[in-house]
Amino acid sequence: MGVPLKVFTSIGIASTSLFTLKALRFIYTYIRPSSILRYHHLQPLTNHPPWALITGSSDGIGKSYASLLASKGFNIILHGRNPLKLETIRQSMQDAHPDLDFRVLVLDASRDGVDANREIKDAVDSLKDLHVTILINNVGGGEKYDGPFMEPYIQYTPRDIDRLLNVNARFPAQMTRAMLPLLKRHGGPALIMTMGSMSDFGMPYMSIYSAAKAFDLTFSTALKRELEAECEVVTGADGILKNIRSQIEVLGIMTGGVTQVAWDKTKGNLFRPGAETLARTALARVGCGRDVVAAYLPHALIWPMPDLLPKWLFEWVVVKSSQMEMRHWRGYWEELKKKP
Repeated sequence: MGVPLKVFTSIGIASTSLFTLKALRFIYTYIRPSSILRYHHLQPLTNHPPWALITGSSDGIGKSYASLLASKGFNIILHGRNPLKLETIRQSMQDAHPDLDFRVLVLDASRDGVDANREIKDAVDSLKDLHVTILINNVGGGEKYDGPFMEPYIQYTPRDIDRLLNVNARFPAQMTRAMLPLLKRHGGPALIMTMGSMSDFGMPYMSIYSAAKAFDLTFSTALKRELEAECEVVTGADGILKNIRSQIEVLGIMTGGVTQVAWDKTKGNLFRPGAETLARTALARVGCGRDVVAAYLPHALIWPMPDLLPKWLFEWVVVKSSQMEMRHWRGYWEELKKKP
């Protein structure tokens, strides 16, 4: 065998091995058991039970997260901006899980400025008596103050832009900052999950939402690496100083189209699952070890499309599908305005 043939054979073996390893890792991600119950632990010394805070939990995916985590024995903090709606959901969940406790946290994620940040601080301070082990940054959405869900950027108002940035980027970042001391205080395992979107590749007619979701996942990844690098020096029972790494898992969740949410009440299908399916598969990915993971398997199969297709073909698909979606939402908005 000549030298060139040996080189090509070695390259082929290496490429095949790498592909096989990637394929096995991908398969394992979707068949491995979830580690969510790692965060269902009592607070040291006090034996207080664990709590989970889910932002945007008055509807859709967030409400499904709350219900699923309650079914696993977590006490739940429901966040939203409508106190009456939250109280109705709280009472419903309390009736379904009489052995658990439920609280509501009323905050308007679309607000910004000093007052909004103080409201977040005060809200988190009200939770200091709780043993919080999970934070799910779920709040978000592409809804504007007025107009269809998808619209040319030139038709966005300054107020719409601020709202989209606040709800999808500012609020998750500020909530995480305020909650970190509470999550670290007990010294045990804790989880921060942040919801992203496949629109982060740059979705026409959803430019601000796309950019904000890209921020969320970059923020999540950076925070994960920062906490992995962080060590705390503690004195063990034997009197020896030890470096203890952070036990906080930070996971970004990539999502595609979802139904049965505030802006889309249609029935789910293979590539657009219902909110409960998405929430259940996201919790199943906990502990997978990735920085960002597509929760739902069909979405994971779609995710690599920008790299697999020729650039011109991918952009043609995105533009055409976005134009169709925009016409759909424009028609939906016109019908909505006709209703009394």
